[in-house]
Amino acid sequence: MSTATDSTREPRTASGAGFGAVSGSAFEALFDESFEAMKRLAYLLGADDPENIAQEAFVRLHARWRSLASADAVLPYLRRTVVNLSRSRLRHLRVVRRAPVERRPDAESAESAALAGQDHDRLREVLATLPQRQRQVLVLRYWLDLDQREIAGTLGIAVGTVKATTSHALANLRKAWPDGEER
Repeated sequence: MSTATDSTREPRTASGAGFGAVSGSAFEALFDESFEAMKRLAYLLGADDPENIAQEAFVRLHARWRSLASADAVLPYLRRTVVNLSRSRLRHLRVVRRAPVERRPDAESAESAALAGQDHDRLREVLATLPQRQRQVLVLRYWLDLDQREIAGTLGIAVGTVKATTSHALANLRKAWPDGEER
């Protein structure tokens, strides 16, 4: 059975062109299938503007579409871009927050309220206490259900590092869970 993305797949040519020109229908289908997932990934990684990060990831994917080796490289590229953009955004926020400016706190967005119930709020608070790499590994493993090899590829680290980081993150998560409740 042929899908919309199958029609855009071409083998990599000697000139270095990727798997095909940007097909409106293929890109739109990918956007429709993956945008919400990428937005939630950014949210779970701690981004304060997950929708903008997901949008920027798709803009960058669109620009690189022709240079990707195959259709199998699209989702890993997209996930890695969301992780990197979230990381950059958090770095930026740390710098900005060093110089405190008095202003009213932002109201919680409708998206945040819809995505996060009481347990999700508590889990997000505990996740926020973890080091960035540990939080990234847990989100990629347990939310996106990626295997260790895919996580290593997304974060650009060794599989052994993924294993160790996951173990340390889970231990820290257990210690930090409020009220000593087990999940």
